[in-house]
Amino acid sequence: MKLSLSHSLTASLIVGSWLMSACAAASNPESGALGTTGAEPSAIALETSSQSITVTNNAGKPIEDVRVAIHPVGSAPPYTSTLRRLENGEKRELSLAQFRSNDGTTFNSRFARAKQVSVTATDIVGKKHEMTKAWAH
Repeated sequence: MKLSLSHSLTASLIVGSWLMSACAAASNPESGALGTTGAEPSAIALETSSQSITVTNNAGKPIEDVRVAIHPVGSAPPYTSTLRRLENGEKRELSLAQFRSNDGTTFNSRFARAKQVSVTATDIVGKKHEMTKAWAH
């Protein structure tokens, strides 16, 4: 009897640990990535260069009210540019001269050093999308 009790305990431990690992590996379908981390591909892709910023819509549907912001080092306000709409799969290149601060000053990399770029948008069903990327140049 002692032998069968140890076997049933061992089997219970194996089944319990299998269930715990299966539950931990299950993904949560409501945990949509905002584009900053995670294994799920981002709905918005950003590429930076010394002359422009390229925004690509990977959301699977059109996105609207696209706001791209260059955040400079320090406490200065961001330089922004907006796009009314990007179709699914569309890639749009924005020249750095298209970015303006609140007072209308054009972004100039000689005077302002960029720290990061962020994008916010809403798809046609109302879902918000965000992406932030460190400035690479």
